[in-house]
Amino acid sequence: MKNISRRTVKSITRNALIISMVLHLFFLITLFYFSVSDQSLLSFQDKIAVTLSTAPKPPSKMPMKPPIRQQRQTATYDAVTPIAKIESINPHIAFQPRLAPTEPVITEQPRLKQTNTAPDVKVNISTALNELRQVENGLSKTEAAEPTIGSSFGSKRSGMLGVQRTPTPTKLDIGGTIDADDDIPTIADLQEKKPPLPYIPFGTVMENIAREIVETSNGGPIDVVFVIDASGSMGDNIEAVAEHLTDMIDVYKSSDIDYALGLTQFSTRHRQNSRKKQNDIEVFQLTQSLAESKRNIHAIVPRRDENALDAIAQTVNQMRFRATSKKHLILVTDEPFTSLEGLTIDDSIALCREFGIYVNVLGLPNENHRLLASATNGKWHAIPKDPKKRQVQRRNKSLTEKVKTQLLRKTHWRNVQKISKTLLRNSGNTPVDVVLFIDGSKSMEDKLPQFLQQLNVWVLDWEKALIDYQIGVVRFRTRASVDIVNVFNPPQSLDQIHKIVELPCRENENLLHAITEGLRRIKLRPDAQIHLILVTDEPVSKNSPSSGVIQFLEEKQAVVSVVGTFDDFQEEVTIKTGGVWVPIPEGHTTNHMHW
Repeated sequence: MKNISRRTVKSITRNALIISMVLHLFFLITLFYFSVSDQSLLSFQDKIAVTLSTAPKPPSKMPMKPPIRQQRQTATYDAVTPIAKIESINPHIAFQPRLAPTEPVITEQPRLKQTNTAPDVKVNISTALNELRQVENGLSKTEAAEPTIGSSFGSKRSGMLGVQRTPTPTKLDIGGTIDADDDIPTIADLQEKKPPLPYIPFGTVMENIAREIVETSNGGPIDVVFVIDASGSMGDNIEAVAEHLTDMIDVYKSSDIDYALGLTQFSTRHRQNSRKKQNDIEVFQLTQSLAESKRNIHAIVPRRDENALDAIAQTVNQMRFRATSKKHLILVTDEPFTSLEGLTIDDSIALCREFGIYVNVLGLPNENHRLLASATNGKWHAIPKDPKKRQVQRRNKSLTEKVKTQLLRKTHWRNVQKISKTLLRNSGNTPVDVVLFIDGSKSMEDKLPQFLQQLNVWVLDWEKALIDYQIGVVRFRTRASVDIVNVFNPPQSLDQIHKIVELPCRENENLLHAITEGLRRIKLRPDAQIHLILVTDEPVSKNSPSSGVIQFLEEKQAVVSVVGTFDDFQEEVTIKTGGVWVPIPEGHTTNHMHW
């Protein structure tokens, strides 16, 4: 019992201690809670007491605070000019809430009332700001494309090109660009009419380019590649390059320079079974044969449009330049730079600089033409255009009848190809309606088969050149003193034309009546250029009203070429309309036996 009593006492004692600890813990928590509560209450009461003791006046009634949504709303102001009106004036400034602003939001009133914008003014904001920032940073667009001073030509470089300039007050014409060496243009400069460039003969220009190329060689070999625009307007220039190529070679030979010549001709053509255009670029590799170079240039047939930037890229990629030579391109074109491949002038400059290629431009007084030459250390020259040069040759009226007869006997049918070349040269991108006026008199019986052979060559050249042409025929003759004019509307196929021309020839002819009657009746396209080709071996009577017919043709804006004989009308009509006169072979045998 004694042991059990001790265990009971220990259990009671242990339970009592636990209860005591729980009670003490509860007491401490309660005490801490009330202590904290009493301190906050006293502190708040002290603040109230201080406020009451320091305030000289009773506090005014506090206004009700607006909801949080209204507190966060930014103050707005009504614009003087409605937003819709601003958007109509400047379409580039569109107030689209879904786009993030590019400038910090300013809560001040917009300065729209200070903007006076005419309703017809349209400003490309992005382009204008970019160019203004470039100028304000002291860097013009031309400087960014020019070689860095002191750098080695032909090496790749990174970073911004050009020399930093001190910022100057902006006088920038955003529509144009600034040359690095030119003063900033003012309005007076832009309004000033610049005098035309002086005419320099083609041979002199070729010699000057050759000397400039020799100066870059340092006595080493040079590779010179002509990159020639083969569009419709380049016929005369292509012939001039071939004619004066010898002048350039003479300069190289006199300087004991090891030279090689290459050629790239470029134009466009339509894709097969499609109206879409594609580049037609042909690259001829380097040769030291002058005869071969001339032959390749003479073989160029002017065609449609051109894309010079694409031609430069293809030349650089395909031409096999010699490793130790100085590499020069001579770009010959009379059109602004374009590209079907999406290339820019900067792309061409970068490509030529990468391979150390000089680009000499024989072209227009155009900013990009000059820029391409200067940025690649080449030279720019204006393509020669003699304002006094006539496209037709005026015959010598003092020739005797005997001399005229000899000329008609000695002439060849191949000379008739001059007419086709002139038509190709002047066609450009304009549709051409060709009307053949065929003399069906008895004396033409032996001549017309020869003419048909030349016509076959014409059609082949026109097909290769991809010009938009169609041919009509007017066949004229007289029978029993009655003028007969048969009109065959275009388009006529080559086989149909042969059948028309090969009809039996009868008696005599009346050319002037055939021209007026034929043009009155024939149906031509309203947007086409009219090119008449008169084929006759008979002169027009001096008493005929030829001046009225010439005036009629000028009003029609027709180009008239003649395969004919010595006659005032035939020569004068070609001169006044811009055509070509070619003597007809065996023209001394006519119905009237003039010769």
